[in-house]
Amino acid sequence: MRARLVKGKPIFRRHLYISSALFLLVIGAIAFSLIDLANRWASERVELEMEAMRDDLKDRIEDRMRLVDLELPGAGPADELRRRRHMERFLEELLAAYDQVVYVFAQHPRGDLLWQRLQMGRELEQSHFPDLVLSSRERQEIASVSNPGQRITDWVEPVVSQGQFRLFIHFGFDNTLIAGRVAEDQSRINRQILVASSVVLALLLVALFYVRWLLKQAQVIEAEAHTADRLAVLGTLASGLAHEIRNPLSAINLNLQMIEEEVSQSRNHSGEMTQLLAGAKSEIRRLERLARNFLVYAKPLKPDRQVVSLPQVLDQVVQLVAQECDRAGIELVRQDGPGVLEVRGDRDLLQQAVMNLLVNAREAVLARGDGPRRISMGARRDSGRLVVWVRDSGTGVSEGETGRLFDLFYSSKRGGTGLGLPIAQRIVEAHGGRLEWKNNEREGAEFSMILSL
Repeated sequence: MRARLVKGKPIFRRHLYISSALFLLVIGAIAFSLIDLANRWASERVELEMEAMRDDLKDRIEDRMRLVDLELPGAGPADELRRRRHMERFLEELLAAYDQVVYVFAQHPRGDLLWQRLQMGRELEQSHFPDLVLSSRERQEIASVSNPGQRITDWVEPVVSQGQFRLFIHFGFDNTLIAGRVAEDQSRINRQILVASSVVLALLLVALFYVRWLLKQAQVIEAEAHTADRLAVLGTLASGLAHEIRNPLSAINLNLQMIEEEVSQSRNHSGEMTQLLAGAKSEIRRLERLARNFLVYAKPLKPDRQVVSLPQVLDQVVQLVAQECDRAGIELVRQDGPGVLEVRGDRDLLQQAVMNLLVNAREAVLARGDGPRRISMGARRDSGRLVVWVRDSGTGVSEGETGRLFDLFYSSKRGGTGLGLPIAQRIVEAHGGRLEWKNNEREGAEFSMILSL
């Protein structure tokens, strides 16, 4: 498990999510509104196309009727027949040019059919003609006979020539065909609306993720600034306290040594007095170590980077703690991995971090009481990184300690300063790495320093 970094929480993060959600709703509402407008436009477009075709057909028929009247001015039956045949041929030409028009027929004011033409394959539609002639409606929809499920709009227009009402013309428009062609334009418009909305939405999401990334960076900077301020205060306090504490402790320690010498030379030598003096000196050493660790944690870390051999660092640490581990009956095992295990870093600081982990492991093993006493440690390569690990056979990290493991001055051990793991964490992070931990499956815990090459 990785050590947690306490970050600040900008109060505007919630407002960012709320505003982003509102933007998404606005974009969706605009997209749906535009699609609805496109659908309405499509319906109006069908009407406009039928009106435009009706006006064009009516004008062309009226123009042709005037020409026919000039060419065939007679009123006899033969002239009427010739005029009818001429107009029907003309209607065939019109229907060939307008496939949306199912039929065209002319109706005398008395109700007689004068001339008519239908699209090829739609001859069955003429079964509607008698009913349409008798109807007084200017416009109506009828069901197609030749194509069930389709609708035909019958539009009636009067024809006036030379100031006189001549006849009615019925135009039959195929609604399905006209709507299908308009639907192609509608579909293209809808696709363009969706593409534009998707692009805007994608840009908004990119902006959202970018702002979130900026927020995270701001949180890290805020956390680092907060930590720097806290360390600055601690540094000032530590330097003053260390000066005020270490000097009296040195004087007390010197006086205790003198008392110990006098007691040892006295005839009334008391073993109890010797134990009391040894205990007092031990407490003084603990206070000195506390003041020294406090200074190490509080002062800014500026690693003096050079090529450092991790096995050599581990060897030096083992030499320092080997005797204490032997006296405590703790087996100390080294298990380095293969290859060159070198990193650019500060030898003294890395040694301090490893020492703190090893001391923490020794105290965990001693706190267990019974059972095997074993500490294993080593360095290895792992996926392009270097890992220094320390594993103990202690009681492991309890569930209640997981959240406070790296908190300053927190320690579950009697007499612990609560500075060992925070100092190790600061040293590892100063080298661009991270300190992780996990409980072993059987017993104890393992702490790992993850360092970049």
